[in-house]
Amino acid sequence: MAWGGGKKEYARRKCVGLSLYFSLFVISQYIGWKLAREGNIRWTLWGTVILLAAGLAAGVGASLGIVALENRLSRQRAGTTGPGRRAKLPGPLRCFDLAAASMLLCWAAGYMAYYPGICAYDITIQMGQIVSGSYGTHHPLAHTLLVGLFVKLGSALGDINTGMALYTAFQMLCLAFAFAAGIAWLRSLGVRTVWIALTWVWCCLFPFHIYMSITATKDVLFSVFFLLQLICFCQLLRRGENRLGWGRWDVGYLLATLGMILFRNNGMYALLVATFFMAVGCVRCHAGRRLALRLVTGTLAGILAGAVGLSLLARSTGAVQGDKREMLSIPIQQMARAMLYHGGVGVLPEDDASMEERDRRLIDDFLLDEAYREYRPDIADPVKRHTYTYVVRYRTREFLDTYLRLLARYPGDYINAAFAVNMGYYYIWDESHAHINENGLERGLGYIQTRWVEQELEDYGVYKDSKWEGLHEVMERYADGNVYLRVPVLRALMVPGVWLWIWLALAVYLWIHRKYLLMLPVGFIAGYYLTLVLGPAVQLRYLYPVMAVAPFMLLYVKAECLRAKTESGTNPDAG
Repeated sequence: MAWGGGKKEYARRKCVGLSLYFSLFVISQYIGWKLAREGNIRWTLWGTVILLAAGLAAGVGASLGIVALENRLSRQRAGTTGPGRRAKLPGPLRCFDLAAASMLLCWAAGYMAYYPGICAYDITIQMGQIVSGSYGTHHPLAHTLLVGLFVKLGSALGDINTGMALYTAFQMLCLAFAFAAGIAWLRSLGVRTVWIALTWVWCCLFPFHIYMSITATKDVLFSVFFLLQLICFCQLLRRGENRLGWGRWDVGYLLATLGMILFRNNGMYALLVATFFMAVGCVRCHAGRRLALRLVTGTLAGILAGAVGLSLLARSTGAVQGDKREMLSIPIQQMARAMLYHGGVGVLPEDDASMEERDRRLIDDFLLDEAYREYRPDIADPVKRHTYTYVVRYRTREFLDTYLRLLARYPGDYINAAFAVNMGYYYIWDESHAHINENGLERGLGYIQTRWVEQELEDYGVYKDSKWEGLHEVMERYADGNVYLRVPVLRALMVPGVWLWIWLALAVYLWIHRKYLLMLPVGFIAGYYLTLVLGPAVQLRYLYPVMAVAPFMLLYVKAECLRAKTESGTNPDAG
């Protein structure tokens, strides 16, 4: 796909793209700062207009400044660049072996410290299902059954704890192999050695990788399939075979898509955005229509296979369907907030008691035991756990009428509720994500949870058996104390809000240069983000998939842009 259609067109697109990007950044950072500082924003017409105008002005100013600086640097570099020296790396297969071995070696210390692994988050509930044989679909059934296989293996060996340790080791292998496959893939793309080396080091030593690799949670295996899916998808784009039919990369893409859906309940929904953009490509991209159709077909086949797989697993185990309240997290927050500010419940001095009685009655039926009194802006769980979803399922018309009526009457409260619970995803100074589970009494509730429900897990045969207690204590202090917030480089890489702006910057870059096909992989990220912002809270483990794939996708785009530039013999800045 060609670069822009001329110098003027390229310059115009650059100014528009950068202006919108920085305007959005400035406005969102102000909203995050205001909510973090005061807890509320009074949305008025003139206040909103002023905020939008100020954000647009700041965005245009930043855009013009960057364009001017870039032009100056381009003139200084003109005539001075030449072919850079490239150190030689082993071939892709050898890179895979070395990368996987080095990652496992680096993560092994954490594995010994937390042996048999970090059993936090949902694993206690899943172990209860495994032991009782009564399964549910609220947590991915495929993950529960996989853990159950290793538990049974451990039981056959005489120690369930050994089975859990084997599961953790298996999970480490999967993550290491996925990252190693990414390293080998970058090597095959001809990415410069320095970038591959940096990605390699990042995979080995990034603290979050070490903790997540030994944490028994669905997010790790989902991230594995997410990365493999994007690698296969990008390879199909790179090969550019404008024909129908399937090859090995199509099969790999199908299997990775199936795994992604099986190991995350919202995985299927994350694919819908990318599928929409592929469908648009089928309509508008005449030259590559068969390729776009092939991609759509592969994606839909993966979604269908995933749906069938989920259904078969549920039927074969007699699993009880999970409650849908997770999908109602944003409406729950919005209605609870509206009740506190306008329901006359006497919790806040700002409560104007202006809500109609019929709306109060429905909220009381929906949020049982006056659960709105437990409202927290940063997490929906305190209210959500008391939600009576019968109201939504069987009184749908009445619920929608109330929800929309409150939206029309109190739009500012709805906006604030949605922005507040998702603050960590866009506000780069947010720290609430690191403290969201802390209760002031227990350790292990920092940015990554290391706290076990020890008594309950011991009843299931799983217990702490650290093989390196000294390192375990050091890692506990690091995690529980959220040390990364005090380390500038780590903070920049680990604060959730940073990653959204990295991905948006990539999307803007590709739009400026008319690299529309390369924007398709970003559609997967957009779809996943959509499922995140509809969720109950911001946690780093939820964001782990988009963190894990980032360096591989960024370097893929860089390699493809350089290849297109070389093949066309044009300077992208010149159109």
